[in-house]
Amino acid sequence: MELVLKYIGIGLGAALAGWGMFHQLIVGGAVSMIKHPDDSEARLFVMSWVAQGGFMSFLGVIPATLLLIYGPSTAAVHTVLSLSALALILLSSHVFLTGFKTHLRPIQIGASLELIYGIYLVILIVLS
Repeated sequence: MELVLKYIGIGLGAALAGWGMFHQLIVGGAVSMIKHPDDSEARLFVMSWVAQGGFMSFLGVIPATLLLIYGPSTAAVHTVLSLSALALILLSSHVFLTGFKTHLRPIQIGASLELIYGIYLVILIVLS
């Protein structure tokens, strides 16, 4: 059972990391959705969009890598999984609390993946 939970965690982490990379790659299309942005507004949008995608990739790669190498049962892995789960849940909560339907579709998908992976990491910590 622990092996199945480990590989599900790795798969979800890889999916989140992949979505974070995709999130960073579509920034040009996202900026074009803003009507007549000035230079500083466009730069701020690009910076925040890329930073969010990078953070999502990081929070997908770190837990997945630790689960792959060390498994879910060591104290150090539990600490990283706990902090990652907290960050994922807080990041997704921001999107849900600020009006899920008002955000662009990639933001909605990312927030859903973050929430699913964050809750999964909490469940994995409790079960292992």
